[in-house]
Amino acid sequence: MQTKLAETQLWQRNLASLIRSGLFQRAETGVLHGLHTVIGVYGDGSHSAPLAKYADARRASDAANTANNLARTDLSVEAN
Repeated sequence: MQTKLAETQLWQRNLASLIRSGLFQRAETGVLHGLHTVIGVYGDGSHSAPLAKYADARRASDAANTANNLARTDLSVEAN
């Protein structure tokens, strides 16, 4: 359980950094080596490395939706 928590915190820090940079446009889901991933899309259309990987597609979709909501609002990323 402790490993999962550390991984979640790491991807959230990476996402926060992307949003703060002003380059982050949105999050998308994809599949890589059989895992469902959350990938950041920059303003120029290029993609980030996977921010998170899940075995369950619903968890990846939820994470992408949360990232997109944070990117669209004026809330601080630390508010999550």
